[in-house]
Amino acid sequence: MSASPHSLTFSTPPATPRRSSLTQLPLPSTLTASAPLPRRAPGHAPGITPSASFFRPSKPRPPSSAEPEHPLKTLKEDSRLSSDDDDHDTYPMQKSPSHISSRSPSPVASSFVPTPLKDLSRVPRDPVVRRWQQHPSRNRFFFNGRLLTGGDAPYAFIAALTVLFGIAGLYAGTTAQWWWHNQGAGGKAWVVITGYLSLMTISNMLVTAFSDPGILPRNLDLEPPYHEIEGSDPAPMPRILKVRSDVVRVKYCPTCMTYRPPRSTHCKLCDNCVDACDHHCQWVNNCIGRRNYTPFFILLFSAFTTLVLVIIQSALVFALSHESFHKTLKSSEGIGSAVIFLLSIAVIWAVGALLAYHVRLLLLNTTTIEQIRNQAHKSLTSGPAPPNPFSHGTWRRNVMAILCRPRGYSWLDPTGKVTDDMRTVNPGIGDEVV
Repeated sequence: MSASPHSLTFSTPPATPRRSSLTQLPLPSTLTASAPLPRRAPGHAPGITPSASFFRPSKPRPPSSAEPEHPLKTLKEDSRLSSDDDDHDTYPMQKSPSHISSRSPSPVASSFVPTPLKDLSRVPRDPVVRRWQQHPSRNRFFFNGRLLTGGDAPYAFIAALTVLFGIAGLYAGTTAQWWWHNQGAGGKAWVVITGYLSLMTISNMLVTAFSDPGILPRNLDLEPPYHEIEGSDPAPMPRILKVRSDVVRVKYCPTCMTYRPPRSTHCKLCDNCVDACDHHCQWVNNCIGRRNYTPFFILLFSAFTTLVLVIIQSALVFALSHESFHKTLKSSEGIGSAVIFLLSIAVIWAVGALLAYHVRLLLLNTTTIEQIRNQAHKSLTSGPAPPNPFSHGTWRRNVMAILCRPRGYSWLDPTGKVTDDMRTVNPGIGDEVV
């Protein structure tokens, strides 16, 4: 028998207790305050928890001894942990630097070994050629370029050296012997001082004669600017340099193919441009320039002082002798002293005049060539000579600037090796393309 729809009855579900807040909701066991946090995935690095951000490592949580956390807060923490796990799956976490191994992998062997490039700008010649062998001048070189002399005839130098050694030898063999044996300690002191000055004279003469006076390098300005002059050939334009409050014109040397520095001159006898050239001295067979002017001046001063002492000592041999003049003259020491006296008198005039002239040049800080030009200027014009822009104002400063200046290195470098520039323009153009 079918039941009538009107007779059907519906049972009501059992009533559930009413909950006033979320705190009364039943929570799963995994979200209770007493339950531990989810374990980290095995793919995470040691020391990094899943709750750590990719850019901000998590800090270890201290053990809590307080009351259990609120269930709602635990639910929010679980939601955040699940989102962090998704991020870790998408972006793998980097390892902490403290846990990275300090051992680096061994380098992979490479077949490419870089070789240093050879400098082709300065390739020495084979066989070796020294610079003094290729120097285009009239100088004479000795001892593989370590010594050099001028280009003129050496007869005047040989004569001056003979006179110098002759006076020193006669003094050591005659006058010095008399003073050493007859005048006691005072005589010995005179002999030592005179001998020292004689050695200083000889050494400075050899240094002046066989050293580089300051020869300038060549081929520094191969293409100087020219200016045309009506009615004459074009000439290289000079350069204007300012020296203190004045200007100096420097000229171009067509032989050396370079602009000469101030106070430099081309010596026709040596066929070189010499820095701060004073003059060419035939008595030393060399130019007097920046590098040998100081030994040249010391040579003049020591030679003059030595001649004065030799003249005085040779004359006193006859004055202090206990025998007569004729008897003393017949002895070997007497005849030697007489010869030295006459020879020194004949030489001291020239040496003294040359020394006085260079003392004046030294006090004014000028050179012999500049002095000659000033004299020519006075003879051609009525006005005064132009001022010297190289003077330091006082004679003390001029003496210090010339005699105490450093000698400097040689621009010539005669013992150096001759090198060639083997570089080519665009070397890869001539290679065949494979």
